[in-house]
Amino acid sequence: MFRGSGSTGQLAFLYTGQGSQYVNMLDTLRHSEPIVAATFAEADAVMAPILGKPLSDYIFIDSDDPAAVTASEFDLMQTEITQPAVLTVDIALTRLLAAYGIEPDMVMGHSLGEYGALVAAGSLQFDEALMAVAGRGREMAHVEVEDRGLMAAVFAPLATIEDTVDAVDGYVVIANVNSTSQAVIGGATAPVETAMAQLSDAGYQVIQLPVSHAFHTEIVAPASGPLMEMLARLDVRSPSIPLVANTTGDFYPRGPQVEAEMIEILGKQIASPVQFVKGLERLYTAGARVFVEMGP
Repeated sequence: MFRGSGSTGQLAFLYTGQGSQYVNMLDTLRHSEPIVAATFAEADAVMAPILGKPLSDYIFIDSDDPAAVTASEFDLMQTEITQPAVLTVDIALTRLLAAYGIEPDMVMGHSLGEYGALVAAGSLQFDEALMAVAGRGREMAHVEVEDRGLMAAVFAPLATIEDTVDAVDGYVVIANVNSTSQAVIGGATAPVETAMAQLSDAGYQVIQLPVSHAFHTEIVAPASGPLMEMLARLDVRSPSIPLVANTTGDFYPRGPQVEAEMIEILGKQIASPVQFVKGLERLYTAGARVFVEMGP
């Protein structure tokens, strides 16, 4: 509860991305809230022809058998399944809060979460967003390159991480600028391993991430073209509320005839760093004072 006087700060929804998923996420709400159940049913209808079975079959498991749970966890980690699954949770929660009168003044997502933000801002319909992220996940997971690269989370001052990757020979960059004391590095395998070793030797916590490719680096840039072609066939619209882009940390353009620019931003997002800190600061300067994490 908040009690006070003066003007009310604005509300921002922050949509989570890949890595936040888990088996049976939102299962309790699915059984108690019809809006949540209806959102999963809608996703199942869209995704069943694409995945070969309903999306819910990958998310929910009514079993305590460790082998069955492990198999479900493995399925849910596959990028082409993870992305529509997390998006569905994002939108189920958005619709549920809206039913209770809680709606955002502005939105931002983290990587995949940007598509949840696009739906919340009225820039994509949910069914088309599902098709977009399924295609996005498929293209990202099937980029064929000799070196798929590595990604690692680093808990260290941002300046230290920047200095380390700048000094390493070879291709390694900061892929996710998540806070002033934590970031994700990515790039070619050997340079990332070198940076990881140097940061670990300096006493910082370094965790290699279980991903198929080094996302948000040049390694997955070949997926950008096919994604933009697919988005061009969808009904992309100007945001109805301010929406932050990961690639710039600033708001998307709004108004007439901005669709082509929006598609270009989304195409670049796959291979560009996630500027989450800049995005948070932009939301704050625009008046956001309450930030609600939306996702699993």
